[in-house]
Parts: sequence; structure tokens; C-alpha cells
Amino acid sequence: MKKIISTIGILASILVFDSCKKVLDVDPLDRISEDVIWANKANAETFIYGTYAAMFYFGSPFTSGPGTDPYTTNILGNYGTAGNAYTVFSESLTNRDNFGFNNWGNIRRANLIIQKVGESAGITGTDKKALIAEAKFLRAMSYYSIARTIGRIVWIDKPLTENDEFKLPTTPNPTESYNHIIKDLEDAVADLPTTKIAGRTNKYVAASFLTEVCLQALAYKNYPAAANVNPADPLLDKIITNAQLVISGGYSMETDYEGMFNQTKSTSNEIIFAIYNKALNTTVANTPMQNSLPNITADKIKKFDGSPLFVKSVPFECWPENFPAQNLTDDYLTIDKADPTRVLPWNQTSQYKNAIDETINVIAPFTRLGFPQNKVAVSADETVVKMGRIKPGSTETMWTLTNENRDARWKASIISDSTSFYGETLTTCLRGNATRWMTINGGEYGFSLSNMYWRKGIYSNVAPSFLNTVSTDYHFVCMRLGRVYLNLAEAYLLKGDLGNALTNLNITRVQHGKLPASTAGNLTDAWKDYRRERRVELTEENDHYFSLLRWGRYGGNANDGISAGGTITELTEPIRVMDISKDRKSFSIVTGPFGNGYNQRRFETARRYLLPIPQGSIDNNSNFGPQNPGW
Repeated sequence: MKKIISTIGILASILVFDSCKKVLDVDPLDRISEDVIWANKANAETFIYGTYAAMFYFGSPFTSGPGTDPYTTNILGNYGTAGNAYTVFSESLTNRDNFGFNNWGNIRRANLIIQKVGESAGITGTDKKALIAEAKFLRAMSYYSIARTIGRIVWIDKPLTENDEFKLPTTPNPTESYNHIIKDLEDAVADLPTTKIAGRTNKYVAASFLTEVCLQALAYKNYPAAANVNPADPLLDKIITNAQLVISGGYSMETDYEGMFNQTKSTSNEIIFAIYNKALNTTVANTPMQNSLPNITADKIKKFDGSPLFVKSVPFECWPENFPAQNLTDDYLTIDKADPTRVLPWNQTSQYKNAIDETINVIAPFTRLGFPQNKVAVSADETVVKMGRIKPGSTETMWTLTNENRDARWKASIISDSTSFYGETLTTCLRGNATRWMTINGGEYGFSLSNMYWRKGIYSNVAPSFLNTVSTDYHFVCMRLGRVYLNLAEAYLLKGDLGNALTNLNITRVQHGKLPASTAGNLTDAWKDYRRERRVELTEENDHYFSLLRWGRYGGNANDGISAGGTITELTEPIRVMDISKDRKSFSIVTGPFGNGYNQRRFETARRYLLPIPQGSIDNNSNFGPQNPGW
């Protein structure tokens, strides 16, 4: 398979020097004239590749990694991850905050492609259609990144000159924003080729993103009034039509879920669009791995009476600040041992109820050395939600209850207590080698706050260790077939078509989760299964926050029975953390600030569904106003 990699500057230079050698032999060597760039398809593509680099990068709105998940209860953050999220989930933002409103550089690039390719005498008609469609895709995606966050965009459909009016208005509402975006994507679907080149759009890439854009557009109709989704809305038919187009495009579901997000299956046939970085210009520090893994030495482990010591002296030297929260991991369901047709949260199964005594106090004051092996600790600013201990005579342990018969994506996504990874065994129990108790209460730097680390998105072939300067390949998954099936399931739920909704949500649940299919008998239960399924399937893929907002706008079954535009429970609940004793027979679940105000979560319905247009921009150009409601 052909592949575009993120060494765009190098690739572009190679292509330009190859195709324009004669020109460069005589023209000034410090620049390339505009006529040369648009003289033929090959030269024009160098500019197009650079436009991808400007829009799809580590931390961009469409790449895998934490993204906006820290705003939700999927992630317990620390340091910068927590600080950036806190202003959102505590509602301490002001209208001076900027969430990417100014995308005009990217838009100008896309508009230049559309204009200059159209004017080029050296590019054939067929190639013109495809390249212009590619530019419309890029323009649509740039605008979409703003529309789903701020709602309103500054629509520009040509390269502005010094003679044009620069004080342009924003769209009056999100619906008009989405109308522009959908039109661009529909044009892209119509004129893009079906050829699959990894890292570059095609007909199916545009169609797959269109399915999700239409879902967001539906949710924000009538904003700030309630959405009031009509099952006959034409947008739902667009979702179904484009999803079916993608499904017919030769993609297939991947059997190795973990491998899609590391080096093993980086070009999986499930991946529709991804960005590929090469070790030539990528280190661990340029990837989500840098903030996902610990920083552990033998001295730190010994200081806290931990075990076991690692095989390598220092396998992990990262800067951890992004950890899975218990709130998320409770949604990785477990097959009930007494009735294998049932799947439940791990602490609601028959095996849990038979094995655990929740009346026993298992708390002891924390001590750095000699902490009891049958106890857990609680910090002074934490509140115990639940605790318990394995009953005498039970053959279960906390490991078996939380690991056996569980959704297969649990192991593929999460490093938890006693996980083997990278040739090491990580233990996050009290007196483990990677527990949170080694970093809180004045402890050492470099450990998870949640007793879990990410496995999803972690390459296992990084060598010689996970150090920020170590070179590595890395890819970011932006769109894949499983996500399209889930978009399709949501469209059918909104249409009230229970059968087709279950058919499509069960594709990821059964094939990736290895769970029994959902047999929900009504739309209320189907929505519950769907929301949970989308959460675990797409965690660390920059989806959950925007899905919660979308479901809140729908209201009803999509949002716990709350009316459209109402509060979103998950965005107000405190983060939970579980501790396990060294003997793996006692546990506690606690809430608390965890150093970053994680028990101060708020959601103001009057303003939070869309973030502000930066007030400074409105001050400079009143046509950008009025400000979004509530800001």
C-alpha cells in the first residue's frame, strides 16, 4: 500500500526537486515560483501534502490520543493535561479563551488549491476534479474542527486579496456552518477517486467523515433551542447512504484491536484514514506515549517497599499525565460466570456478589514501609465510595474479578494491576511497583494517579527504552470502519429502527469486545448499550466529549432520559479511583480532587454546549459577533 508520511517537508522537497529539476537549475534556489507549483499535478501535490501536515498532527482535533477526553471521566490527568481540562470541566473558562477559532491559514491553503488547480493549463480535467475535491475535503475538515467546538465559522470560499473585505462575518448559527461543511464533503465524495493511499483522502474517507459530521449537524439544529430530531430528517438518510458506501469500499473489521493502534497492524484494513509518522523525524516525545507511561527506577520502587523490581534497570522514563479513570474502565463489561448470556459491569456479576463482602473495613493509615498486605489506604481529601474483601473460602481474587471473562478491549487498552507489558510486570496494588501511592502524599514523580496506564496507542517495539529522545515510528488513527458502523447504529437509533441499530452496534461489540451480542428489547436499553459500546470502542480516539454533547442535545434516551439540551450527568460526576491490596483480596473505590479539582465538575447548560468565540476577535471585528449564548 502506498503511504504518505508526516515527513511532508522532506517528501515535498524530493517531489519538487525531481519533477522540477530543470526549472530549479536556473531559477533562484531559495524559492519556487507559483507558476511552477501549479504547472502540473505532481508539483501541485507537494502543496496539498503540506496542507495535510498543517491540519493533521499530534494534538489536532482528528487524531487518536487523549484529545478532548480529559474533559470527560475517561481520563484522570495530571500536570498540563489536568490543568488544561480543569478550566473546561470546572466551568472557569471566560470568553477570552480561544479554542481554535482562527483557521484562516488552513482555509487559505485549501482555497488556493481550488483556485490554482482550476486555472492550471498543465493539469488534466480528470485530475483537476480530484485535486479540487481533495481541497474541499481539507477545507471541510478544518471548518468542522471549529464547528463542533464553537458552532460558528467564518466561511471563506476563495483566496482573499488586498482588495477584499477582511472584516467578514461568522455564520449566524451552527446549522449554516454545517451546511457549508456538508456541501464540501458531498462534493469530495462525488469527485474523489476510490484509490487507497494511506494518509491521503479518497471517496471513502470523505464519506466516513460525512457520517459523523451529519450526526453533529443534527444535534445542533435550532441551537440554542432544543434539537428535536425528526426520524425522517434527510441528514439521517445521508448518514446511512454514506456509511453503506464506505462499507462497500473493501474495508474490513480488524481481529487484532490492540494492533490497530501500535506497530503490529498499523495499516490494518479497518483503518480508513490515519497519519503515519516515521522514526526519521519522530521521537517518543512527539507521540501520546510520552504522557501515558510511567517514569520508574529501582530506587523509587525500593523506597516504597514495592515489588517486583523490573528486569531492565529503567524501562520507562516518560512524563506521565494521562491515565484511564475507573469511570471509564467500569464500562468494560464482564461475562457472568453463572449465566454466560449476560454481560455486566465487573462489580455487578454473580461472581463478584458471591465473592465480595462489602461490610468489612479494609482501610489502614498509609505508611511508606511495612504497609499491611491485606489493607488499602485512603488519602485525607478522598471519600470512600465502596470497599470490600474477598470472603474466606472463595477462590476468586481481585485480579480474577476484574480480568476474567472481560471485554477483550480491556486488556488491549488498559495496563492495570499485574499486567505484563514490554517484558515487565507492572503492579499497581499497594506496595506494587507502579502504584499511585508512590507519587501522592509527597512521594516520587512518575506514577499514575489512577493505578492504571494506557496500553492502547503504545508501540511495544520502542527500543532501547521509553525515553523522550528515542526515535520511533508512530501513527494516529483518525477514522476507521468500526467508527462508521457506530455512526450508522446511531442514525438507526434516531430513526427508531431498533433492529438495524443493534445489528451495527453489535459489530464492534462482538468482533472487538468478544462479548455476546446486545439483545436490547427497546430503544431505551439499546441507547444504553450503544453509548457504552461507543465509549469503550473509541476511547483515546478524540470522540467521547463530542458524543456526550451530541447526546445531550438529543436528550431523552440518548442522555439518561434528560430533556434535550439538559445537563449531562457524566460531565458532572467525580472521577473514581480503585486501590487493591497487596494480597489482591481487598479493594476500595474513592473519589477526590486527586490534586486537580476532579471533584469540582460542573456543566452549565446555558453555555457549555458550545465554547466561546474569542472575545478579543469580536473586539477587533464586530462582524464576528454576537458572542455565543451564555458567554
